[in-house]
Amino acid sequence: MKKIFLSVVSLLILISGCKKKATTISNGDLTIAFNTVCDGKTVKAGVFDYINAAGNKYSISLLKYYVTNAILVNDAGEEVKLNNYDLIDAFDPETFSTIEAKEIPCANYTKLKFLLGVDKDRNHNGAQDGDLDPIYNMIWTWNTGYLFLKHEGLYINNTNDTIDIQYHLGTDRGLASIEIPITLNMDNSTKKLNIQFDLNKMYNNPVIDFNTDNIIHSILASDMPWIDQMTSNTNDVFSFLSQE
Repeated sequence: MKKIFLSVVSLLILISGCKKKATTISNGDLTIAFNTVCDGKTVKAGVFDYINAAGNKYSISLLKYYVTNAILVNDAGEEVKLNNYDLIDAFDPETFSTIEAKEIPCANYTKLKFLLGVDKDRNHNGAQDGDLDPIYNMIWTWNTGYLFLKHEGLYINNTNDTIDIQYHLGTDRGLASIEIPITLNMDNSTKKLNIQFDLNKMYNNPVIDFNTDNIIHSILASDMPWIDQMTSNTNDVFSFLSQE
């Protein structure tokens, strides 16, 4: 009888131990939404409503940029790689404004890292699918690669003439690594992380004057200093807004 009792107790302990081992941390789904503004204002097509640090009054008719290879970093320093390639289009927010990520481990996340642009491997080879599809008019050739950011519009010059702006940032030299602090308490529900991109800050520090050169496509040797200025300015362009 004693042996039977001990066997029952052992079985209960074994079952209890199995239950503990089977316990897992739930995951949740995440949307990272990019809110594109200019000088803090919601972007509007064709209005001369924006002034950069050089005093250039300008408009926006087209504004697109790539956000890729996003990484969430939790308060223990652990990273979750999203392996994404997403095109953000300021004038098509219904289709191109978010990163969708599934099964994100529950944790408190304090940093978001990503690239503004397309990494070297995918910039010159690999599948041209999803948001990297050439139909979105964001690639030259495999040799030159993708456009990382495209701003087109008009500005008013020193003699009050209305002049074209064509700023196309690209080439491997123009790839920028972004890291911003965030507050994201991920649980097993669906969460949304709101990030802001401010175009005006691309031109403010160092100051980029449209009068110096208003059409740059990142393909000439003379474009290299401008590319360096633009990538330097990306340090201030993105900021955390909120979590929902």
